Amino acid sequence: MEGESEDRDLLDKRKEQAIGLLKKKKVWIIYIVLAVIAYLGYFLRTRNLGYLTDITTGKYIPLALDPFAFLKYVEYIFENGSLMVTDVMRYVPWGYSSMNEFSFLSHFIVYMYKIWHLFVPSVTIQYVHIMYPVVCFVIGLVFFYFFVREIFDWRVALLSSGFLAVLPAFLYRTMAGFADK
Repeated sequence: MEGESEDRDLLDKRKEQAIGLLKKKKVWIIYIVLAVIAYLGYFLRTRNLGYLTDITTGKYIPLALDPFAFLKYVEYIFENGSLMVTDVMRYVPWGYSSMNEFSFLSHFIVYMYKIWHLFVPSVTIQYVHIMYPVVCFVIGLVFFYFFVREIFDWRVALLSSGFLAVLPAFLYRTMAGFADK
């Protein structure tokens, strides 16, 4: 009986130490939960990568029609250094001349490719183009968490971030391959 009470006292002491450590490191636990939510959102948004490959060329292709135009602009900027003044492939025979509308996103993806290419030389511009929405989702989720935490508190922020990670309306627009404004 005496040995059991010593074991129980030791167990209670360790339990109190663990609870004290968790209370001291509460911020770290919150950030770990946020990282798990971000990973879950990343995981859900990249499940379609196997379906985004062109079987004739082996390159990645966008999920919808509009992102094909952005891919064309991204590849043009990458090859020529700047965006064309008029896109003669749109609105034939006059072309589309309001290219400022597509400039920021196209340049952003090109610079994202250049940075990514420094760390992973085998990455392609097509892959970065289809991964752009997922990467921006994760970054946006972190900013969303801090914004909601500032307005309410960390509990509401984590719950809201969890909902945002799986919200169907938001999921499609941030799915891999849907690079759009």
